[in-house]
Amino acid sequence: MAEPILSPELQAIEREHQRKVRIVEARPTLLRLSFLVALVADIAMLAFFAFFIIGYVVSDSFVELRSAAAFKDNVASLHAIAQGSHAQQLTIGSAKVVQGTPTSYDFYSTIKNVNADWYATFTYQFTSGSTSSRIEEGFVMPGEQKYLLSLGTKAESRPTSASITLSNLVWHRVDHHVAPNLSEWMAQHANFVITAPTYAADIALASEKIGRTTWTVANASAYSYWQPKFTVILERAGAVVGVTQAPFSQFLAGEKREGEVRWYGDIPLTATATVTPEVNYFDETSYMSPQGSQQEDPRDALK
Repeated sequence: MAEPILSPELQAIEREHQRKVRIVEARPTLLRLSFLVALVADIAMLAFFAFFIIGYVVSDSFVELRSAAAFKDNVASLHAIAQGSHAQQLTIGSAKVVQGTPTSYDFYSTIKNVNADWYATFTYQFTSGSTSSRIEEGFVMPGEQKYLLSLGTKAESRPTSASITLSNLVWHRVDHHVAPNLSEWMAQHANFVITAPTYAADIALASEKIGRTTWTVANASAYSYWQPKFTVILERAGAVVGVTQAPFSQFLAGEKREGEVRWYGDIPLTATATVTPEVNYFDETSYMSPQGSQQEDPRDALK
């Protein structure tokens, strides 16, 4: 049976109808395909998000662990450096007593600072039973070994079993901007030229003899000092039999002076004396200005 021939208008209507039928029939498939594409996209985004988050957390955890480990290593290194550069303890000798005058006694001890980059300031006091010396201010330069003295302590009898106590100890690190080469810096500032001191028990006082030690000292440094002290130690056969100090007021650069101390009590006929300067070279108040003889002592303002 032959199909009927449609007019052009009806053919156009038929084609439009077929197109709409195909669209309607394909819609479920298109919806399923769109849903599948959206699902795949969501899964991909979730996977990417999960990968990013997990990677970030894990990576940062490792970074944090590495940082913590590095911090711990740094702390350990800094601690080791600090321990290595920290000042070692002072070495203090036993406290001893010698007679200063018929009614007073002098205490002394030794102190040693083995540190090359540190100096110390402190106070100290000697005690023996119920007898106590005055509280003294002390210091010790880098690498220095010296005597600590406390003179003129009154006592009815010779103190025994003496001891020394340090307090208010403060360590000061040498500023290498000020003293790039410490040994040269110290040699320049501590340039006191002392002649060999002499000792003689040749001063008559009533029926007794008084000893004396004399010496000459020149301030060969470029610095003038307000009141440097000179510690004098008297020894006989290697044993200390007398200790004292001599202060020099306003000792100018280039100046030369005579020093003398006298010894009382039970003095030997012969002995050997040593004289050493006692100056805190790192204390600015130790120094006079170039016109220091016309200036006030800055320590007076602290009184």
